Amino acid sequence: MTAVFEMSARVVRAAMDVLAGLPDDHGLAFGEVWQRVQKTDPSLVPEWEAALPPQATGPKTKLRYESINLVKAGWLRKTGRVWRLTGPGRLALAEFADDPVAFLRRAYERYAYWDRERPAFDRVEAVLGALADLGQWVRAGQLARAVGLDRGFLLVWLQGSRPRGWHLVLGDDGEVPEELGLADSEYDGWRTSLERDAAYDAAASGGHAVRARLDKEIPAEELQRQVSEAGPEASPDADSPRRAWLIRGADARGAALIRGLWRERKVCTLPAERLPGLGEGAATGLIRNLVDTHYSDLSQSRRNETATAFHTFLSRMRKGDIVATTDGDQVYLGTITGETVQTVTGGGTVLQRSVDWSNLDSPLSLADLPKALAGPLGNPGAGLVEISEFTGDLEVLLDEDPEQSPTGGADAAELPDATDELAGKLTMRDTEWLQDCVELLRDRPQLILYGPPGTGKTFTALALARHLTGGREANVALVQFHPAYSYEDFFEGFRPRAVPLTPREGTEAKGKPAAGDLSDAGSGIVFDLVPGPLKTIAEKARDNPGENFVLVIDEINRGHLAKVFGELYFLLEYRDEFVQLLYGSDEGRRFWLPRNLVILGTMNTTDRSIALLDAAMRRRFSFMELHPAKPPVDTVLADWLKKKSLPQDAALLLDALNGRIEQAELEDRDFRIGPSYLMRPAVHTTPKGLDRVWKHQILPLLKELHWGDEAVDVEEQYGLEALRRETGVTAGAAVPAARGTGE
Repeated sequence: MTAVFEMSARVVRAAMDVLAGLPDDHGLAFGEVWQRVQKTDPSLVPEWEAALPPQATGPKTKLRYESINLVKAGWLRKTGRVWRLTGPGRLALAEFADDPVAFLRRAYERYAYWDRERPAFDRVEAVLGALADLGQWVRAGQLARAVGLDRGFLLVWLQGSRPRGWHLVLGDDGEVPEELGLADSEYDGWRTSLERDAAYDAAASGGHAVRARLDKEIPAEELQRQVSEAGPEASPDADSPRRAWLIRGADARGAALIRGLWRERKVCTLPAERLPGLGEGAATGLIRNLVDTHYSDLSQSRRNETATAFHTFLSRMRKGDIVATTDGDQVYLGTITGETVQTVTGGGTVLQRSVDWSNLDSPLSLADLPKALAGPLGNPGAGLVEISEFTGDLEVLLDEDPEQSPTGGADAAELPDATDELAGKLTMRDTEWLQDCVELLRDRPQLILYGPPGTGKTFTALALARHLTGGREANVALVQFHPAYSYEDFFEGFRPRAVPLTPREGTEAKGKPAAGDLSDAGSGIVFDLVPGPLKTIAEKARDNPGENFVLVIDEINRGHLAKVFGELYFLLEYRDEFVQLLYGSDEGRRFWLPRNLVILGTMNTTDRSIALLDAAMRRRFSFMELHPAKPPVDTVLADWLKKKSLPQDAALLLDALNGRIEQAELEDRDFRIGPSYLMRPAVHTTPKGLDRVWKHQILPLLKELHWGDEAVDVEEQYGLEALRRETGVTAGAAVPAARGTGE
């Protein structure tokens, strides 16, 4: 069980215990629940922050997300933003009294069942709405069979979700099922609901025996008809789901309008001093023409921004959409309740929409929000921005049942420990060195493997990357730096693309020319802003916070790092912060490097033609050495030969070679030779394979090492024959390749 899940279970259980301590069927607003959780468990927040990475969702916000699971499990009910524990919720607390992890795991299982059978639950809601209109009730087992659901789950789910007509689902004799473990006040509420529908049987009821009139039961054939008619239908707004918007406004003194006008009049506004009167739904072209005419003093980019804002406010925002605004780090949420009107306020002519602001007395803070949502809301330069990708998150923060999937509810990814299997793949004798790498990455998700050639840096980096991502190849990316590599290559940049100037008749030019267009009609050039490998994998990591992603940068010190990373240089050290991108592609949302993106670099320390890292970059990375004379590399070749059932000759010769290099008393210890040159089966299984590798790959490195030193005969000093004489190893015949040993 992960630390995230254990901590989540702890905060959920603390909140449920708070609710369980209230009088029967009493509830608390979420803010009060959280305050009491902190009082009953004062070490919760400090231990949460110590155990989890900084970008993990905080415990307060996590509790909001987990409440979704509890409602669908039927254990928690939210009405008017007040949380109440249900009868089944009390039973579940008693069942898992000493095991909060099992409590939350069971809630997850129940949510998964609801999610899997969501169409059936939608049919239940439609049927119950019809029953409420008719004043009829239905047997729980009969309804469950009709829609294909488990009877027990259906009854419990109704206690949490409470759709219209929920109280009309009863036992076989029209009674309130005792299995729900309801309190006296809950029985009284059920009785009142049946009385309101004129379905209560007072003569047959008493105490916990709450029954409905038998003549009010829906006939079986009528129930089947209702279920059939409750099949999935296309919603009139299916092609335009609920949206969310960030909007800001300030008065003449620079104070946020949510402090005054917006709060007092329950509205949001957009300045429109020079805009002629326009109705809702005005076309984009018309708005742009009016802006070009009446705002001609603005630059072209400012006119585009102004026209886009007007079009959004007039034609894209709708009743029911969510709006968010900020005052410093305080966040206010509301729901649009009216159409656009053009009116005059103390600040001049404005476009105005009525808003039901929901948390004027208890604003959220930026720390309460998912990391990605804090990007646009924390950007003071962002005006009217669509944030519909966070609609589900905002619905959770509004204590609503989210219609769209929240982005911030997933548990933060955790890096797995090194395993014996990983060590075996890398021919390492134990996991100690690899576990050190993992621990360093947990502290700072950037690591460089450095050392001489042939020590397996890239091979190790890729194997570690695949291990950290659970073997998901799509979560691993590899790039190789070189002196000409730039920010535009690595992150994003404009790239030319040929387009036809005059497409031939019958062809469709959708941004890309049809075959033959360019040569037949001539072409022009347009420039597209194209994401590079870092931006691509960072966006994947942001969208999948429960998974790990790894970017491997081979030969990282061959590039001009300050130039390649640009403004992202800052984010390597401060993963909790945001930057505005050079080309503005963040559109006001700002960019950040998610914590679940790991960067692994490899660095050759021998090549004198390339520069080592500067001090600023070294501060942003941890470093792990792979050196032929130190663990884990020093035993790799011998262990690999043993694993392949090959003689140890090559290992003895390599040790002798590195011994002679050491005796040469060179200034640089990194000139020793790594084992990778000799870890290919063909070196040992083909005639003179070892001789060829030694002559054409190893000796050239050593000749470069002694370049200009006429006193050293490289062949005599480091040649294979000289080393064989020293070690007593004879030139043996090639070993036949064993099946299954090829690499």
